Amino acid sequence: MREPEELPEVPFENGSLVIGDAHLDVGPGASEPAEFLRWLAALEHVPHLVILGDLFDAWIGPAQARLPAARAVLAGLRRLTAAGTEVDLVPGNRDFLLEETFERESGARIRPGGLIGTLAAQVGPVGRVLLVHGDELCTLDLGYQRLKRVVRSAPARWRALRLPAPAAVWAAKRLRKASVRAVAAKPPAAKAQQELAVRTLGLRHACATLVCGHAHVFRDVHPSGGPRWIVVDAYGGARDLVRVGPSGELAIACSRDLTRAGASPAPRC
Repeated sequence: MREPEELPEVPFENGSLVIGDAHLDVGPGASEPAEFLRWLAALEHVPHLVILGDLFDAWIGPAQARLPAARAVLAGLRRLTAAGTEVDLVPGNRDFLLEETFERESGARIRPGGLIGTLAAQVGPVGRVLLVHGDELCTLDLGYQRLKRVVRSAPARWRALRLPAPAAVWAAKRLRKASVRAVAAKPPAAKAQQELAVRTLGLRHACATLVCGHAHVFRDVHPSGGPRWIVVDAYGGARDLVRVGPSGELAIACSRDLTRAGASPAPRC
């Protein structure tokens, strides 16, 4: 799927949150992700939640939504959105097949290519935050970028979304294993996110900050000539959350700090 020329712009109010990769296992036989569901339940007064992709470790299309663990996550998101929290999800490399079934049953909005959060207390590029998954920044991994264009093309998506459930589950498992092997075999420099790509995207969308996930390793830097670049930890990490402050400032936090009293925190923080 090609990145849209114009990304949607959404207000980023005080208290809005951004999280990265949760990689929830919602496949056949998986248990409900209780820690994540408790975390969602603690967000009842949050105005806006942005999920930067790979919410799921794999998503095979509408058939996935019928599995028990997936139904539990969709129901948790639906309770959150029904209570008034806006939820946007940028598809990642594991869940790029999310489509209308997910939107309808969760109340969340899918934002292919990302979105721009606008900060009311700031003006110009300083008031614009670019939110993407982060795999588009791995520009030296030419093989991956070619494969991404193929598997996210309209014909490939059309076929994938119409596979019978057993075939789709089998394909998802095979692709997951192949991906793990391929990533392990690549040199770190070849699969790393690139500062040049950060600068290019920041300039293209006139944003002074870019926030992403995908790498699973926290980063908060100011590349020369580019926007502030924040990479959040995977969900459960010590710095897996970005929170918007009252003056539009972006603060780094841990998801467990938002878990309501009496609920168990995410264990890896």
